[in-house]
Amino acid sequence: MMRRYRAISITSTLLLSTWLAGCSKDSRGPNEPTAPATETSGSGEVTSSSGSSDPAQGQVTRAEAELTAAEGAEVEGKATFTQEPDGVRVVLELDDAPPGPKGVHVHTRGDCSDIKGESMGPHFAPKLEQHALPSEGDARHLGDLGNIVVEDDGDGRLEIKVPDATLKPDDTASFLGRALVVHTGEDTGSAVQPSGGSGTPMACGVIKNTGG
Repeated sequence: MMRRYRAISITSTLLLSTWLAGCSKDSRGPNEPTAPATETSGSGEVTSSSGSSDPAQGQVTRAEAELTAAEGAEVEGKATFTQEPDGVRVVLELDDAPPGPKGVHVHTRGDCSDIKGESMGPHFAPKLEQHALPSEGDARHLGDLGNIVVEDDGDGRLEIKVPDATLKPDDTASFLGRALVVHTGEDTGSAVQPSGGSGTPMACGVIKNTGG
């Protein structure tokens, strides 16, 4: 009799546990999402199979532009663009360029197929500002980067931070996918002369995401 009682007790306990588990599962509201499935990596770390939860995933933090010289010009150069909390930092370096100050601008279109014909379009000015030097602040084109000074040995370096610019895809203030252009002469900041009087384009490079 004692064995039969124990068997009935164990069976009842199992049935009660199963019923409680079902009630707990069904107590979730109809619109409440289920927890993402997880997988265990080879190192034993538990990871979500629904993808990364990193909020910065897909955000571009760094871009580059490899400069191509216009026909008849001799210059090499590269620029890096780094996203910062309040703007984009631009570092441009030139080699084997003619000495003197050269105007530098970001142009609207990422097309360097016809540099002398300015296939890259006008200066990047999302708010339709006037052309000016960086010292004019928000009153200038967002793409007006001032001048890079090339020394007698042909080397030059420009570092400038552009407030309000971004590297965000599809953002109206983004440099990404546009063109960086170096001109043959000095940008005086004139609003009435094309490119501030800095002359014809000497080199051009499309600003591309480097995977950062």
